[in-house]
Amino acid sequence: MNRLATTGWLLGALLWSACGSDDVKREPCVERTVFARSPTGDCTSYASSCDIPAGYRECCGGFLGGCVASGEDARCVDDPTDSCTPGAGGADCPGVCE
Repeated sequence: MNRLATTGWLLGALLWSACGSDDVKREPCVERTVFARSPTGDCTSYASSCDIPAGYRECCGGFLGGCVASGEDARCVDDPTDSCTPGAGGADCPGVCE
């Protein structure tokens, strides 16, 4: 009986932990330096993509490199929230990954 009860508790705990989760499915961690910016800040480096805080967007371009953590289909585009314009002499402007 004790073995059956333990198995029941374990199964119940596993099922309960899987149901009702609001977690967003995340890509696996990229274990290399990744740059990201807050909605109001500059690009900051992080040791892996799992260290990027919620609400931050991956930075790219210039010395920051390409999109690392945003997936294979991501591309680097101009960040409309900064004052740097690639077409007006700012060839090394940081962008954001989409």
